[in-house]
Amino acid sequence: PLTRACVPFRARTAAPAAAAADTAAAASTVVDAPTLKVEVDPFIELKGEVQTSEMPTFAIPPTTLIVLAKTVLAANNGCDKPELLAENFEFNGPVVGPLSKEAFTKAFSSFDLGAAFPDFNAQYYDFRVDPFEPNRVWFTTRGVGTNTGTFAGAIPPTGKTVEAPPQACSLMFDEGGQATQLTVGYVMDKNVGNTAGLGGVFGILYAIGKPLPFPEAQPWKKSWQWRLFNLINTVVGKVKALIGGKK
Repeated sequence: PLTRACVPFRARTAAPAAAAADTAAAASTVVDAPTLKVEVDPFIELKGEVQTSEMPTFAIPPTTLIVLAKTVLAANNGCDKPELLAENFEFNGPVVGPLSKEAFTKAFSSFDLGAAFPDFNAQYYDFRVDPFEPNRVWFTTRGVGTNTGTFAGAIPPTGKTVEAPPQACSLMFDEGGQATQLTVGYVMDKNVGNTAGLGGVFGILYAIGKPLPFPEAQPWKKSWQWRLFNLINTVVGKVKALIGGKK
């Protein structure tokens, strides 16, 4: 069944002739934008860029791993089908975790996001396998939805809309195809959305006006140590410039 599920992904691979035509066309690519017109090298190689063909492999091919990842996500992160999660499964977020399989499925199911946000759309995209950890599938999500139902069985509907920032997430698998780890909530751009840079459930609660009362669930603020460091650095810079100007 897993092999058959991969067929649509393989079918999207460009035919050799089409790929060759694309390569030839790319050789003379010119970026022509309102304020930029420059020829670019489509074969440019960056120092330190990874050559994926030289990276380690895994027992399960990338296309199948991506299908497995989507299967876990479609099953409410595995909560609706616990057999998709290995017994040694762990959940890890920026703040919450590690949580065991039992603790995670119990906690996540209790939120009942579907009831709280009937129109919620996780907006998953950019599924790819990590070349350094070939048993890991990375993906991005930018969830949106309106809070029209009770959240976590206790918070009444607020009618407010959540627009989450892009968040990096991942699923890791063992050779048997079961998920061993889920990571979510790692915000990629704190300036996007209306969660004040918070990811995961903390971001959702903040967006609907029900933030939890501890620092980790609040928007990031500069510490007094960081402000002092910047102040000293600014003063030192001005002193150096003043001394240099007198020479």
